[in-house]
This record gives sequence, structure tokens and C-alpha cells, in this order.
Amino acid sequence: MNDEAKQRCVIFDTDMGADDAWALQMILKAEKSRENVKVLAITTVHGNATVENVIKNTYRILDGLDRTDIPIYKGATEPLIPEETKIGMSFGSNGFCDVEFWKPHYPTDINEIIQRQNAVEIIRELVIEHPHEISLICLGPLTNIAMAIKTYPEIKKDIKDVFIMGGNCKGRGNALAGSEFNFYMDPEAANIALNSLKCPMTIVPLECASEIDISLDWRFNVLGSVDHTNVQLLNEIEQIAYRGKQFYTPFDSLLVAVFLFPEKCIQTKYNYHATVELQGLHTRGQIVFNLNSSKHNVCVIETVYQEETKTLLLWAANA
Repeated sequence: MNDEAKQRCVIFDTDMGADDAWALQMILKAEKSRENVKVLAITTVHGNATVENVIKNTYRILDGLDRTDIPIYKGATEPLIPEETKIGMSFGSNGFCDVEFWKPHYPTDINEIIQRQNAVEIIRELVIEHPHEISLICLGPLTNIAMAIKTYPEIKKDIKDVFIMGGNCKGRGNALAGSEFNFYMDPEAANIALNSLKCPMTIVPLECASEIDISLDWRFNVLGSVDHTNVQLLNEIEQIAYRGKQFYTPFDSLLVAVFLFPEKCIQTKYNYHATVELQGLHTRGQIVFNLNSSKHNVCVIETVYQEETKTLLLWAANA
């Protein structure tokens, strides 16, 4: 899976639940296997868990890959306009289905894990240091991104591209009736990102991921059989998360697969002008497409190739 393209520098923005863990596993396998991918920083954001738990979860996955050299930065702890304390519960209260994973030799103070700079500052610094070379991989609410471009608007012209897991394209919801979780968790931030950034933006929406029907038998008896410390942990987490469900849905790793291997993964995609609904009782956070506008600002991935997705998950598991 080697690619001779120019090096792609990445800021990995995450609310680290189990699906984010697979995404991180995949992109670091790519960094190990392909010289043109480099993760410069991991920025953490509220969403699947509190930021403190997101930091711990991220450190555990990095430790399992022997990559604790990658710096972690603390980001936004709540939405831009918090209506209430909202934490996703798909993966328990800690983002890892409340599985106990903290090893005795790990730091007891998360300040020993994170860098002194915060997420907004490092986004600015890295974009300025690497103009037109930084790809933002966004797996959670877009609060850090919105804060960065509102605090330092000069960086907007120098971001290479943005890849977003979130939103919806057919009115389906998993937070409200018509809203996807990541956008619902901070609709204002999503709206700022979509309406402020001029660089290419790619979105993998809820429906794209939800229409994949990978069997749980394949997930646990094929993917889950890989002998890797992170896979063993994720087996335990996802046995809980997928209890009573029919299919396995690797949301965030789909975004990384699309980023790394668009030709292999993307089946259908469309360009639209998109904004975000901020007021709806059942649709706050829903993507709204202006089909009459030719000023497209997002590329929406409608479908991906399922077998290629499974191949890439197995590839990542053997990191």
C-alpha cells in the first residue's frame, strides 16, 4: 500500500472513543508503512467523553503502538454555546465503555501526558510552520477548529484541506431525529467551519457509515483475532458497545481510509454548498444543502467500498 505522493502532514483532532481508536491505529500504520504520512499532533476535544478521558484514551492507544512520542494537546472541554452538559454515551462514560485499562506505570496526572500549549495554539503554530501542507483530520465536534479559525483567521488561507467525520446528507440522525452526533454536539462550530474555510473539505456523513453492513462475526472472529494489544482492548470495548446490534459500523476509521486511499475506498461522492441548521427542535446540527448554488464548499462521500474497508481495518490491526 505504498504511495509515492508528497508527504501529508496531519493534525489528528479527536474525541477518542473506540471508533477513533481504530482511526488512530490506521493512520499510524500508514505513517509506519508510507513515508508520505506524518502525524504532527493529536488535539483532543469533548464529545465521546470528557476531555480528560479523551486524553487518557488517546495515550493508551499510542502506548499500544509504542508511539507516545506523538504530542497530545488539550482542546475544548465544551461546545461554543453549551446548552447543557452533553457527553456521548455510545462508548460508556469514559469513551471506552468503562473498561479499566490504565496501567500502574502510567502517569497519574494527565498534565504529565499533554503539552503545555493548548489545541488552538498548536493548530495555529503548525499551520504557519507548514503553509498549505496541513490536513486536519476531524473525528469529533469541530470546536477546536472553529476556535482556531476565529482566534487566528489568518491561518484559514494556509490550511491544505479538512476531512470531517460528521453531519448527515439524508436527514438521518443519531443524536436528534435529524442530527448526527458530532455536529449536534457543537452546531455553531460546524457552521463556522463550513462557512469560513475556503480549502477543500471532505465529509463522511452518518449515512455513509451507517449503510455499511459488516457482520459482527467478521468483526470479532476475523478482525478481532489479530494478536495486537490494542485489538485485544478494542475487542473488550466493542463487545460491550455492539451488544444487541446487528452490524459493525467503523465510523471514524472510514474517514481515515478515505483520506489515505481515496481511489480504493470512495465509491460515490458529490459536491455541494452546505451549511448547518442551528435552530431546529429536531434538526439542530443537521447539514443543509443549497442545491441551487454552484459555489460548492464540501465534498460529501455518499458510499464507500465495503470490502476495501475491511481490508484496511485488517491492515491497521496489524500495526
